Amino acid sequence: MSYEFLRKEYELCFEQLRFYDTRHFDLLKYLVTLTSSVTVAQFAIYKFMGSPTQGFFACQTFLSCIVFVASVLIYLAMLQNRLYFVFIARQLNAIRKFSLETESPNFKNNQLYTSTDFPAIKPASVHTFQLLGVILISSLFAATSAYSVFPAFAKSPCLWFSIMVCAMVAGVEIVSGYKYLASSGIKQADEVIHGKQDMQEVK
Repeated sequence: MSYEFLRKEYELCFEQLRFYDTRHFDLLKYLVTLTSSVTVAQFAIYKFMGSPTQGFFACQTFLSCIVFVASVLIYLAMLQNRLYFVFIARQLNAIRKFSLETESPNFKNNQLYTSTDFPAIKPASVHTFQLLGVILISSLFAATSAYSVFPAFAKSPCLWFSIMVCAMVAGVEIVSGYKYLASSGIKQADEVIHGKQDMQEVK
């Protein structure tokens, strides 16, 4: 029996795994660059106007809304990227386990992964910490926008309202992200991405 296909599949999956891992970090770097630039722009507007005027708060609300929307989109992309990373990792582990059992049955000291049923979300994963960082940034900019919206209309700012918005945004993103990874992670890749079930499972 030839295992050439599996060997090629393993090599390509390994390359794809590195791509998703790198992309996850690149998305985070892009968000940090964006938020840093907007924060500097907000400070520059403040220094230019000399004081927190109504116009300054209007600009801050607008810029914070843009960053909030961008951070949510990046968060969604990172969630999807994490799921794809898990699917590829499971395929790699399946091929490694099969190869060890069929081609190298006498090799009893394997030190790498062979599990194919690990969850898509892991509390101690670096990806999880990165996702939580994006949630923090997103919720802070949502709170900044909420804090500035009242002074933008010549009203007094409401700190409690911005805190509520921050907590609500963080809560929604954490719960929705967890549900997405938890529910999609237990399915087959074809079912999640293409809506097709494995025919073996259907039988």
